[in-house]
Amino acid sequence: MSYFWYKIGIFIALHFPRRVSYAIARALAFLDYTFFAGKRRRVHKTLRIIMEGKSEKEIKKTALRLYENFALNITDYFLLFTWNKENWQDFAELNGVDKKMKELASSGKGVMVSTAHIGNWEVAGFIVGYMGYKAHGIGLPQPNKKVDELYREVRRKGNLFVHPFKGGAIGVYKALKRGEIATIVSDRDINKDGVPVQFFGRCVTFPKGGAVLAYRTGAKAVFGCAIRVADGKYRAFLEPEIIVENRNSEEEFVKEYVQKFASILESYIRKYPDQWFHFFDYFEEFKCV
Repeated sequence: MSYFWYKIGIFIALHFPRRVSYAIARALAFLDYTFFAGKRRRVHKTLRIIMEGKSEKEIKKTALRLYENFALNITDYFLLFTWNKENWQDFAELNGVDKKMKELASSGKGVMVSTAHIGNWEVAGFIVGYMGYKAHGIGLPQPNKKVDELYREVRRKGNLFVHPFKGGAIGVYKALKRGEIATIVSDRDINKDGVPVQFFGRCVTFPKGGAVLAYRTGAKAVFGCAIRVADGKYRAFLEPEIIVENRNSEEEFVKEYVQKFASILESYIRKYPDQWFHFFDYFEEFKCV
């Protein structure tokens, strides 16, 4: 998306009633779903795997909701410019996450929150930041420098610091060693050097960065996400600590950690198949070689 369209989206979010912003988002999602057949077919293919046994009618309905949810996520990202620490609980149901995070952070070892492209990961980071923690992540820079600055601006509001993808693990490692929080999106093996896991009955590879950081820093490790439950409203989830018994070697630790993460993520996707966002052939792209 170009800088121009980002500015248009932000303008609409700031100057129109929220219901109008959401109506525009849904209309654009419908057009995207209707007119871009190749992308639609790839989404259907992925949904047939994660919704095995469901009818084609249900799969198509879920696909359209997925498009709508993604468009609404972008709208809410623009609305982050208007949200602040005084009203953040209006859009986030903590679901006990604040107490769990406090317990985890009390160890002083840092907290490694592994998440995925499910729900709204930007909002999830904001929730961590607005609870009073400095949250670190790793992200690819935006192709457009002005767009990249927009991302940095809104993330600063939420006390978020995103390290560049190349070399970013070092910054996150140092943050965890200081006892801070890291949120790592861990369901796309972009480097193609990940760990084979069983995922919806298929062998795919998941990235290992979060697991390596957890092992080397000794940080508390959990799965977390923020799921859309209504327009402008999210429910935060934080699973119990991921415990890995085999710490004899980093390799064995990483294998067990990543499989446990994949299993937890699978359980959430089964509940919310219309909120796991991949518009490409996921199971082909990351299949085991």
